Amino acid sequence: MARKKKPEDHENLERWLVSYADFMTLLFATFVVLYALSQINVNEFKKIEESIRKAFSVQSILDGGSGVMSQGETVLDASSAADSVIDSLMLEFISQKYEQESYEQIKKEVDNLNKSGELSGVTAKIDERGLVIVVSDKDLLFKSGSAELTDEAKKILEKVGKLIVEKFAMHIIKVEGHTDNMPISGGRYPSNWELSSARASAIVRFLIDRFKILPNLMAAVGYAETRPAEKGTDASALAKNRRVEIVVQRNQFKNLDHFQNSYLKMDKLEQQRRRNEQIRIIKEIDNTEFESLGEDVRNNNLLETTGTSFLEESKRLEELSTPD
Repeated sequence: MARKKKPEDHENLERWLVSYADFMTLLFATFVVLYALSQINVNEFKKIEESIRKAFSVQSILDGGSGVMSQGETVLDASSAADSVIDSLMLEFISQKYEQESYEQIKKEVDNLNKSGELSGVTAKIDERGLVIVVSDKDLLFKSGSAELTDEAKKILEKVGKLIVEKFAMHIIKVEGHTDNMPISGGRYPSNWELSSARASAIVRFLIDRFKILPNLMAAVGYAETRPAEKGTDASALAKNRRVEIVVQRNQFKNLDHFQNSYLKMDKLEQQRRRNEQIRIIKEIDNTEFESLGEDVRNNNLLETTGTSFLEESKRLEELSTPD
């Protein structure tokens, strides 16, 4: 008896649908991301980047890797809101690599100025909050029981402010006032709470007035004696606890404060006008320092080699945005 012939398997002509469906899904996701970027909702930008990084397990473009922000004309440049964005400001806003390098450079400069005596009593550190510049009071900033800046305080804050503004225009800057645990008796302020808050506010006002920083990027906080730098009641400990901390806050916290949008919502001319004003102030400070040098030093054109490093930032920003 002849064997029954096994019917031939039919070729599955619909297999292409699987690849096609995957392609359409990816295409849809791409356009969703492009649409989201075109809205320039900067507060949501980091969330989108985090989702993309987790989904595709690649190096974060905010960590300095290559990505849509570093390949020629970017999505942000091509968007309808591109005229309201200055490239260097945008890179400052989203690049963790730029942020960290700038923190380290400012810290190094503060350390050098501290050693040379130009910023005696001023130190810098980098922690989870960001860059923290600590100014020990030692009666340099304020007189006892007062929140009025001394002339020496203004010189110190001018040097510190110059270092910050050279690198950052859109970072949240929080000024924290601290006192020792000695109670106040009489005077204008009933307790250390009011005194520490008033001192922080005085520094905020000075930085805004001197460097034209957007007011809503600044914050003043008073902690009184609740966060001592050093325990103890001896003179050394009390002196260290009387301090002001200027915190250039990490942009990873921008979703909490998100006032940088005030800068991004300006048109490009207003952004550039504000930044040019800050550059002028920095040059003015540099020239003042230069004029204070001896005439023999000035005649050697020392300013050309020791002047502001601000103009070099554009070149560094460009290098950071170019993939290795």
